[in-house]
Amino acid sequence: MILGFSDEVTAKPTMGRAYSDDLRVRILEAAERGEGSCRVLARRFGVSWEYVRKLRRQQAATGQKARVAQSRYGIRSKVTEPVKAHMLGLVKSQPDLTLAELRARIRSDKGVSMSWGLVHLWVRRLGLGLKKSRSTLPNETPKPTVSVAPSSMSASSRSTRKGSSSLTKAVFRPR
Repeated sequence: MILGFSDEVTAKPTMGRAYSDDLRVRILEAAERGEGSCRVLARRFGVSWEYVRKLRRQQAATGQKARVAQSRYGIRSKVTEPVKAHMLGLVKSQPDLTLAELRARIRSDKGVSMSWGLVHLWVRRLGLGLKKSRSTLPNETPKPTVSVAPSSMSASSRSTRKGSSSLTKAVFRPR
């Protein structure tokens, strides 16, 4: 015993358990019958008032007493199998789509709003190759450029002092 504290205080805390669905339904049915406020129902059923409040909010939002099914793996992806198939069909029928055009077509055809990054991710995952790029001019072959400017090598050699090089270290010599 440490300074009047019992061993229960120094014991390692345990993780709380989830309440049963039966308890959830009984609390919500009592609330529907008007048997008390959240605090009264919480004392009666031996739960926190915040839990009762959460149950009533969830029932108001979903309209059901049963527990809402939760995904163990995060949110569901917007890119379902029909969206993937549509994306494949769009790129195969028109391979010169840009990501922005592909994104707009998916939004208009399927009603799925995807970010630029998500579209790019799925283009790579599906192994699609888009032909058009924002950095090149559309439908033109780039023309070779003729450089009339003097070489950069001659400019840099003039700017370097005689007897020194950028590759050598300056040596400190005391006088």
